[in-house]
Parts: sequence; C-alpha cells; structure tokens
Amino acid sequence: MDKPRGSKRLTSASFVDLLERVGGLQLDSINVVERAHYLTLWSRFGVYDRNELDSWIYQDRVAYDYWGHEASILPMSHLPLSRRRMRGFPPESWQNAAWWPRYETSPASKRRVLKKLREEGALESTAFLPKTKTRTAKSPKPVWSSGKEEKRSLQLLWHAGKVAISNRRHFRRAYDLAERVYPESDVASKTAYEDSWLFAGLKGYGIASEQHLINYFTAPKLKGPERKKVIERNLKKKKIIEVGVEGRKGPFYMLPEHEEVLGDLHEPVGTTLVCPFESLLWQRNRSEYLLDFTYRIEIYIPEKKREYGYYVLPILHDGRFVGRLDPKFHRSEGMLEIKGLYLEEGFVRDKRFDRELREAIQGLGDFVGAKGLALPDEWA
Repeated sequence: MDKPRGSKRLTSASFVDLLERVGGLQLDSINVVERAHYLTLWSRFGVYDRNELDSWIYQDRVAYDYWGHEASILPMSHLPLSRRRMRGFPPESWQNAAWWPRYETSPASKRRVLKKLREEGALESTAFLPKTKTRTAKSPKPVWSSGKEEKRSLQLLWHAGKVAISNRRHFRRAYDLAERVYPESDVASKTAYEDSWLFAGLKGYGIASEQHLINYFTAPKLKGPERKKVIERNLKKKKIIEVGVEGRKGPFYMLPEHEEVLGDLHEPVGTTLVCPFESLLWQRNRSEYLLDFTYRIEIYIPEKKREYGYYVLPILHDGRFVGRLDPKFHRSEGMLEIKGLYLEEGFVRDKRFDRELREAIQGLGDFVGAKGLALPDEWA
C-alpha cells in the first residue's frame, strides 16, 4: 500500500497479483460498513464493481474460497497447498481438542450430504434442514429430524476437500461437490506445505521475525519446533536471509528478491482507511512492534469498556498508521456516520491530511452507496 488509493484499477489481473503478493483475502461476516474482503480491496484500489469481483472468483475461478488466514479467498496457484491440508484433515490439534467429539459427524451424515449435492447440485446449508417429518424404529409417530448434523457435515467435508464453495449469495455459502468447482491440480508435498507458512508471511510482510509470522497463515498451523525447523531449512538453502532492523531486536527474515529491490523503493504516499481484517493487521504484535501502532478489534468488548468503537478503521497516511475512525453505515437512511476520529499521539494534522482523509471518507461513502455523510465534531 505504497501508492494513493485508486491509483491502480482493480482488474482480474491486479486482483490475482494482490492475492499472490499478500497470500489471500480474509472473509468475515461483520457488515457494519461493508464485508471485510470488499472493504480490503476498496482501501487499496478505490471504488470498483463487487459483482465483477464475484464473477472472477466464482465463475472465472481465478481464485477460490477456502482456509488460508482463517476463511479466505486464495489465488488458484495456492490450490496444491490447500489440497495438502485437505488430505490431512482433521489435523491432530482438532482431533485432540475437547470439543471435537461433539462436533464430528457420522459417516452416514456425510454420505447423505454428498448424495444430496450429487443429485441436486449447488445448495446452501439451509437446504439441509428437515422439511418433512420422518419415522424411526424407536418412534412410530412422525418426528422432526435434526439438520444440525448435516450442516456440520458440510463444514467438515469442505475442510476435507470433498465439497467446495461454488458461490456466495448475499455472503451465504453455496456448496457443491469439489470436483465441480476445483480444477485438477497436484498435491503439495509436506515440506512445501510447511514452507508456505514462511514464504507467504515474508512475501506479504517483506520483513518479519518468527513471532511476527505466527498466524499470518493459519494453514498450516505449526508449533514452535516446527517453525524453527522450517526457518533453519530455508536459511541453509538460501531461500531466505537473516536481516537486522535498526532499533529492534532480531532476528528478522526476508526473501532474497526483496533485498535486491530495497534501493528501488520509494516513500509511500496517500491516505486510506484500512479494514480490520486486512493482511497488514493479521499479526497485530508486528504492527505494534515494527510500526508503532497498537490495534485491537473491540467487537467482543462491552460498549462501555471500548476505547475507540465497535468496528474501527485504522488511518494509513504516507505509509504510517496515524489514527483511526469509528464508522457505521445506516443502510435504511443511506447515511455513513463517522462516530469518532482518533489521531495517534504526536501526529500533527495538516491541510493535505485533512483533504485526503475527507476524500477517503467520501470515497468510502460512494463505495457503500451512502446518500449522505455525518462527520464527527473532532473534524473541526
């Protein structure tokens, strides 16, 4: 994010390029302003056509909907890595969890789900809820059967790569058999899969320590000894290099190709609002340690205990996080309300910042279809 928002148009090619660079686009159901993946792309590219984006993912299949950093949109080149996770599902961490026996479903339930998809095509999870009464040997009277097991089976079959998300309708998932959605691909080796944790994080962040790469991708989810083994292996192979960061304790790591272009980098310019689920903030300890910006999502904190607000967007200005604002889109009134503006201590506003922040807010309003803006008192 080194250029002003909107300086590059979102196309199928630029979309795939972004996915390849940062690893993926996180999905989240919160819709205070806009869905996370739509908002993330707006903050980088400006206003674009959501329907066009959806068609690239779910019709052209330049990307797919699976588990990367949590639920994510991933570049199709990542599919062999996902297939490795699918083949090893459920992981030991799930099988050993106390909740797993209660969540796992029966083979019969999974067979029913696959049979229904095979016969009827892509379906939303609601299609698996019972619509008729059934009889059982233990109960001669008609009783309602539970559809909850089938809904869990859908999720488990998705993780295992037996079914895939073929589309999203108003963010609701539509599932189909995996072979109807995913193209043919190889399965990445165990080594390549483990290495992807390291390479995806360094590709997205540029420079990072081991601790700052944890959970950049949650697939694979490696333990400490495994992470160290991956780093040592790739240091020996010279696929990564160790570097220092002035004023910070290391070690830090970088891809060799990034070191080669360090001298060509220019100072970032422009102002945008950043989605809380943007890859820049996937590892919040890193943003705090390297970027001097402490950020926490407060959606699960009681309103009276929140420091800033329910769904606060960080403000990125000339490559620095300089503040945050608290927005809410009132859809019934068509009003984008900015409930609060909070600037970082020591940051001094100037006319350019004020103008660019106004433009960013107006651009966000245009993107969500707001008919009006309500700005905070702090704006004056």
